[in-house]
Amino acid sequence: MADWRNVGNWHWKERNCLGWAKTYLKKQLTGVAASGSGIDASVTSVDSVTGDVDLNVRKGRLLAIYDVEVKLEWTAQRGDDKLTGKITIPEVAHDTDAYVYEVTASKASAETLALRDFVRTQLTPQISKKLEQFTEDLKRENGSEMIIADDKPAEEAAAAAAADTQLAKDFKEGRSGAEVAVAQTQGATFGTVEVSQTPEFMCAAEDLYATLTDPQRVAVWTRAPAEIKPEAGTKFRLFNGHIEGEILALVPGKRIEETWRVATWPAGHYSRVTIELEQLSNATRLSLKQSGVPLNEEDATKANWERYYWNSIKGSFG
Repeated sequence: MADWRNVGNWHWKERNCLGWAKTYLKKQLTGVAASGSGIDASVTSVDSVTGDVDLNVRKGRLLAIYDVEVKLEWTAQRGDDKLTGKITIPEVAHDTDAYVYEVTASKASAETLALRDFVRTQLTPQISKKLEQFTEDLKRENGSEMIIADDKPAEEAAAAAAADTQLAKDFKEGRSGAEVAVAQTQGATFGTVEVSQTPEFMCAAEDLYATLTDPQRVAVWTRAPAEIKPEAGTKFRLFNGHIEGEILALVPGKRIEETWRVATWPAGHYSRVTIELEQLSNATRLSLKQSGVPLNEEDATKANWERYYWNSIKGSFG
C-alpha cells in the first residue's frame, strides 16, 4: 500500500539523524578560527545542538529536513587582552543559509570591544563556511541505505493509469456498480471516490479546531513550517508543500471546509474536504468527509489521514 512517505507519493522512510548531527557539528565547528589585525579568535567548544534532523526518501530522492539550535563558546586574543564568550545560532535549517549569530562576551570594556566585534564579523563567516557542507555530508554519511528505487516499472504505472481511466469510462456509461465519480483535469479522465472517517480526541472542540488551523500548532504535529491561516479564502501548504489547498469556510470550533490535494495527484485536481467537530461529554468527535479522491489513492489516503493527521496530533498533544 502506498503512503504519503512512499516512493511516488511522499517519503519511503525516515531516519532520525540528530545524534549524528551532534557529533558532526562538534567535530566540524570546534577549532574553527580567524586571524587578522593582530587578533586570533577561535571556537573552543560546541555546548549543545538541539532540534530535529531527519533524512527522508521521496520519489527516489534523498531529502534532508532539519532545524537545530547550536550553541558555541569562543575565545579571542590580541596581545595581553583576552576575551571569551558564547555564540548562539538560533536556526540552522535545511531551507536557509542566512544564519543569525547572537554573540555575547564574558565582559564588556573598551579594551575588549574590538575582540567581540572581530568574532562577530570575522569568525562567524568561517562558521558559515563549515555549515555549508552539512546537508551534503548528512546525506552522504547517513543516506546510502535509504534510497529505495521505485519498484513499479513505467509500463506498470502506465497500465494502472489506463485501467483507472477505463473504470471511469465504464462507470460513466453505466457499466460499473462501484461508487465512483469521474474527474477530468488537463485532458486526463479518472475515477474518484469519497473518504469518510470519525476519529475521537480527548480534548475540547475549540482546542482541536485550533490544532487544525493555527500555524504554530500545525507546525508541531506536521514537524515542518506550516503555511496556513484560519481565514476563509486563504491558501495553505503543509508537509513542505506535499499537501496544499484553500480554506473555503470556517465555523470556529465546529466546521472546516477546504480544497485539498497531494502534490503527486493529477495536476490541477483538488478534493473537497469537510471536517465537522462535535463536542461530546468527555471528548470531541471529528467527522471527515472528503470527495474527489483519485480512485487509486483511496487506500493510501485513508491510511495517511490516520497516520499523519490523527495519530500525529494525538502523539503531539495527547
